[in-house]
Order: sequence, then C-alpha cells, then structure tokens
Amino acid sequence: MLRLITKTFSLAAAAALSLSAGAALAAEPVSIAPIQIGEALAAKADEIGEREFDRLREILRGDLERELAGHLGENGSVLHVTILDADPNRPTMDEMAATPGLSMESFSIGGASLEAELIASSGDTLQTYSYAWRSHSIHNAAYAGTWSDARRTFNRFAAEIGDSLESAAADGS
Repeated sequence: MLRLITKTFSLAAAAALSLSAGAALAAEPVSIAPIQIGEALAAKADEIGEREFDRLREILRGDLERELAGHLGENGSVLHVTILDADPNRPTMDEMAATPGLSMESFSIGGASLEAELIASSGDTLQTYSYAWRSHSIHNAAYAGTWSDARRTFNRFAAEIGDSLESAAADGS
C-alpha cells in the first residue's frame, strides 16, 4: 500500500508541476534572447561567410516576432534559440568569391535545423523545441533564392512555437 501512495503522490506532484508550468507558459510575456549559432553552422563560417550568420539571425528573429506578437514583452519568460545548421539553396557571396565557376545559377538542396528553450522568469525550463527540415527535391531549388529552404524551416519553427504558446494560453484561461 505504501508503494501505491508514493506512486500516486508522485503522479499528483508531476501533474501539479505540469499545470503550474502551463500556467507560467501562458501567463508570462516572452522576450527573445539573441539568436545563437550552433557548432555545425559555425564550422561553415569560412565557407559561407560570417555575414550570412547575421542574415540568418535577422530572418529568424523576424519570423519569431511575427508568430509571437501577442506574447512578446519584458520581465517574463525568455526564448533562447540556436540555429544548429543551415544550408543555402544558392551560393553565398563568400562561396562564389572562393570558388571559380560558381554562380548564382548554381543551386542545391537547402534547409536548416534549430532548437529553442523557453525559460521562465524563475529560471525553470518551461518548454523545449526542436525542428529540422531539408528539401527533398533538387527540382524546387532551381527557383529558390539563397536561403529559401532555410526561410521555410524558420517560418515553420516559429509557427510551432507560436502554436505552443497559443495552446498554453487557451489551456491556462
């Protein structure tokens, strides 16, 4: 009988913790921390060029700000995002400068992988997110811009986080 009570208590404690995390997720405003670059992408700095990291950060921040617009604010939760890896559909300026014969008419399969962690003002982790997507066909890349598939990935990732916050807000009210 003692085991059953302990197990019931731990299930109840876990449920209470889950409910309080859901309430915190729904109640606190969210700010976006500076977007980080993961090791795999950082290793490509000499190849694609450092300035592309700023471009990717800017694209992702815009998508996140759009999707989280109703939840953004200060003194609440902080979303820490890392772009783990990204591949362009077209050569970057640095790639073209380093490789003779490469042009903007060259194209390849692109995409990205990302992760994020939503940290409450108390320091507790409220939610973790991860998303990766790569195009499955080279045929679509012929009509893509430099970061088209990465943009698509960022957009979907931001939408996933936005949906998560909307769901928590609906459950918390």
